[in-house]
Amino acid sequence: MFVGKGLNALLDALYYAPYEASGWQEFLNRMVSLSGSRSARILVMNKDADQVFNGVQVNTDASAHKAFVEHYVNLCPWRPGLASLPPGKFYSSFLDGICDQKTFYRSEFFNDWARGLDIHHGASGTVWQHEGQTIQMFMQRTGGQGHFTRDETNAFNALTPHIRRALRLEAMIHQRKQQQDYLEQQGRFSSMLLLNARKEVVYASESAWEMLRAEPSLRMHARKLRLQDKAAQDLLDRLLVASFDDSHVHTPVTGGVVPVWRYGRTPLLMQVMPLHPDADSGLMPVPAHVAIYLVDGEQQSQMDLGKLASLLDLTPAEARVAARVAQGEKPADIAASGNVSLHTIRSQIKSIFIKTDITSQAQLTKLVRALPVQRQVHQPRVPFLLSSVG
Repeated sequence: MFVGKGLNALLDALYYAPYEASGWQEFLNRMVSLSGSRSARILVMNKDADQVFNGVQVNTDASAHKAFVEHYVNLCPWRPGLASLPPGKFYSSFLDGICDQKTFYRSEFFNDWARGLDIHHGASGTVWQHEGQTIQMFMQRTGGQGHFTRDETNAFNALTPHIRRALRLEAMIHQRKQQQDYLEQQGRFSSMLLLNARKEVVYASESAWEMLRAEPSLRMHARKLRLQDKAAQDLLDRLLVASFDDSHVHTPVTGGVVPVWRYGRTPLLMQVMPLHPDADSGLMPVPAHVAIYLVDGEQQSQMDLGKLASLLDLTPAEARVAARVAQGEKPADIAASGNVSLHTIRSQIKSIFIKTDITSQAQLTKLVRALPVQRQVHQPRVPFLLSSVG
């Protein structure tokens, strides 16, 4: 089934999958084509494999896949048998005793979901388990295509170690991206609170403590954050409940923003960000389930050029250029505004590259934004309503 050029192209698609936005769909498309299947899906689930976090699928329309993830996944008669079998292998629904065909045809899963999609047979398995997550893969066939034979199931099993390696690579890339996102968030929002699963504040940055002491609209009580405005408190409570409640796993929890209104002033914004307890554990000062970033619209972030120069061993002029590159300015604009030649700016950028061991302005931008060189400068207070006029 997987031989020659077809196998080589399939493996290429598999190992490219972690790097491409549609990589896993391309891999599944090739799997469907080479195996003579109707459809395929990969599901990322909790440890017990009874709740779906997310997934990838091909050849099933969006509404049918949504119905499968939200309801029918736990009605599938193949899955109880799959849960009792050793992980790391594919099993044929017809040959491996997962569920006999008569029972399958009598099931709610078949009659309310699979029948309309002409799904009669499957080969599925738990391909990887990692840090509280179970990843299962399903290949599906129509009645006319027939069941997966023993040789076909064995061909899936020969591919399984490669699938695990690609998924491990995906996990590493995802964790590094989360680390970079976290560092960039730290660069933008230095006022941060971390909350545990009991909604208690277990960490507050120095600037967050200063804001808590200065703002009458915020206070701490029994280690919990309390807001003076009831509507804001209700919204914060809802976001925190959504972050901790297991019943929300079918819907991605992305957090939200709570505006804290202040009379005659711009509102204080609280960005609530749920944290993955495994992926983020090495990034945070202490273990936490939720991060809250406090953003004061009356403060403007400025880069501490002295600190930037000290951290990267730059001259004052090079630090100014590095900061402006990180803010998105082009070398020609930096030269024009500084009344120096473009050659001078390019020479300074080259010197910065050598000192920081990087090779592009994009890398320099990421580096500078990840460093703790932001400082907050208070702006003149303008009444909120007046600031929006015109």
